[in-house]
Amino acid sequence: MTPLAWVPAIPGHELALDGTTLTCRKTDGRVLKSVPGAVRTSRVGRRFAALQEQLAGHEKECRAAVESWLLGGVPIPARLLARIWPDPSWRTGLRHLVVRAGGRAGLLQEVSEDGRARIRELDGAPYEPPVGSPVTLVHPALLDDPAAWQRLLEEHGGTQAVEQLSRSVHRQREGNDPAATGIGVEADEDSGQYWSTRSRAAEHGFGVRGGFAVLRITERGVTLEARCRLGSGEPGAPAEPGRLMWVDEAERPVPLGEVGPVAWSEGRRMAELVYGAPARRGAEDR
Repeated sequence: MTPLAWVPAIPGHELALDGTTLTCRKTDGRVLKSVPGAVRTSRVGRRFAALQEQLAGHEKECRAAVESWLLGGVPIPARLLARIWPDPSWRTGLRHLVVRAGGRAGLLQEVSEDGRARIRELDGAPYEPPVGSPVTLVHPALLDDPAAWQRLLEEHGGTQAVEQLSRSVHRQREGNDPAATGIGVEADEDSGQYWSTRSRAAEHGFGVRGGFAVLRITERGVTLEARCRLGSGEPGAPAEPGRLMWVDEAERPVPLGEVGPVAWSEGRRMAELVYGAPARRGAEDR
């Protein structure tokens, strides 16, 4: 573990960044539980605050990119992995995710300087795919037993910075009409006003366009956009739970029978988050 770089701030106090967390200690080495106001507003404190904001923004961007790779199913080239892995923000976002590399699945542990990924398979055995093997992040809807991977993660003391194994997963029921082009969205009684649903959509990183929350998903090389109606745009009007649908790149509605498991799960998850319904792991949809 790299030691913290302490910088004198005011007499008797020093500052350091532990990841994106600003930490303060006295010159006798005693670390304080919080940063005193005089230290925070000092010249050095203000510079640290600016750097902290930049690092936090970078970390957020890295995690958003990793999540987009999870939804895109696009293999990450070994050369790119080797370049970004030394960056703590990228490494934190990627480490311990379930990936496929060299034809096998495992928890991503490390990436060498030449881009070789080191993974841990479901039986706990380590595996190193051939040099140059790309890595693909696996969406939990495509895992046969996400709970088994979660147990492996916990057994080895790992955590995931990007939601994967704890992600709410929804699967279609056989009773759905495969020719239908949408489903009704259920909402809690207290789902709120239109502007509340819009705010929740933005809070969770979904796009908002034309009265819909939207999310693009690429699956098996096909890109769809899930769209969840937010309700009436009139000020003060109640949210009107409407249709959840999927459209292709030509804006044509896609029949439910052609919606893949990842696109279905992510569309239902989006509707769940927008309308404030509690996440139900492994939920089956009607």
